[in-house]
Amino acid sequence: METVRVDAIDVAYRRSGAGTPIVLLHSAFGDSCDWASDIVALGTDHEVVAWDAPGCGASSDVPAGWTDRDWSDALAGFITGLGLDRPVVCGLSLGSVMALLLARDHPRALRALVLAGAYAGWAGSLSAAEFDRRVASVEATIDRPPADWADAFLESVFPPDVSAERVAAARASLLAWRPATTRVLLSSLVSLDLRPALPHIDVPTLVVRGEADQRSPWRAALAIASTIPHARFVELPGLGHDCTGPGFDVLVRDFVARLPAAA
Repeated sequence: METVRVDAIDVAYRRSGAGTPIVLLHSAFGDSCDWASDIVALGTDHEVVAWDAPGCGASSDVPAGWTDRDWSDALAGFITGLGLDRPVVCGLSLGSVMALLLARDHPRALRALVLAGAYAGWAGSLSAAEFDRRVASVEATIDRPPADWADAFLESVFPPDVSAERVAAARASLLAWRPATTRVLLSSLVSLDLRPALPHIDVPTLVVRGEADQRSPWRAALAIASTIPHARFVELPGLGHDCTGPGFDVLVRDFVARLPAAA
């Protein structure tokens, strides 16, 4: 892995391939390893960069007191620091929130969006009752060893027939998760409602959902796709909240190939 300095934070990342740049943003309780197979598949004809978000993986701890604007500024600084020219930004779950923040705050920093297992923030995509349940669940896990709750969480992310290797990789990332990062995410992003920003996103957008997703509701993904002006919604049969993998990579490759020529 390599690192780039963004303000006072060392951000680790994996980089592969050449061509149209694609930036991959991982989910909560993960890191760039979430994208291991996708980096290989997409890197055959694109420049693919997968970051470890601040506070995750091999990146520096995220400072306390961060706001949603700090997350988007860090991502914009990461893109600038690597010299990426308006990449396609692809976010999974929490990564989709980061991608939408970037589009809201730094619209000139990206060429297109791919949102997988997407949320317009929890407050913008979940019912009030489900929002309260999720927040209480996360708060209850902060000071518990991840090994105590990892398996139950992963069952809500992947369908039963997912490969053992994929689950093992996700579990390894989860076991290394830092409680301090959860606290910052709770204070900075948990109450975020990005619905007012969606009509102003003026880049091609692909919204992808796994048919068996237990975490991001169908109506939430459809609402995001319906509200962003240049968005398309695709549901992948048989896949769960983490809908990445071969079928997803084909979708992304086709989506990028159809983008208008960069200005």
